[in-house]
Amino acid sequence: MDIIINDANLKLEEVNEINNKVRSLLIDEDNNILVANYYGIYLLPGGSLDKEESKETALIRELKEETGTNYFIDEFTYLCTINYYQKNYPKRNGKFKNRLLTTHYYVGKYKGLSMQSLTESEKTGNFKLELIPLDKLEELIANNRNDNPRNMYFIKELVTVLKYFNDYKYKIIIYSIGLFIFNFVSIFNGYFIGRATEEVTNSNTMLAVVFLIMYFFSEI
Repeated sequence: MDIIINDANLKLEEVNEINNKVRSLLIDEDNNILVANYYGIYLLPGGSLDKEESKETALIRELKEETGTNYFIDEFTYLCTINYYQKNYPKRNGKFKNRLLTTHYYVGKYKGLSMQSLTESEKTGNFKLELIPLDKLEELIANNRNDNPRNMYFIKELVTVLKYFNDYKYKIIIYSIGLFIFNFVSIFNGYFIGRATEEVTNSNTMLAVVFLIMYFFSEI
């Protein structure tokens, strides 16, 4: 699923910087999500793709560096990709760029923290990880107002991915309920048809008709 954020109606030909990142929603059994705080900005674990690096390889590498824990790509479910057009994005060097940020999001199970391998920039930016109740995260980031000019961009993207994730969860629940009902009805349908066939074989026409009627109504 591709999601486009382009509030400034920025055209592709106006973009002078393109970045590709990968991030993860790591959630524990208590429905807490792992969140990073970096230069006073809340964001999800992950980072930029190295040159010629696949997004899957980048995800595993970034998580190893930031959490110190080994993850494997088959432990994740792809969620979505956000293409975020950012006009006059403020860089750390004080310059402004029209940039297109493409971020691929995955969902996985939180496995704890170990020895981190942080970059000098992450150390300078006081990079730290914390578990936040998933249902409190949107409120937390919305209230995280500070003087970092990049904060508003991260708030926008994180709120967008959280909304999509919550919608995604509900769709999975509805699908699972629907599948259960379908399988439940299918079992009874098979029973009704089987009994009708049995009664026909036993020359019990009346009972056969009753089971066929029950089968008919279960199909409605």
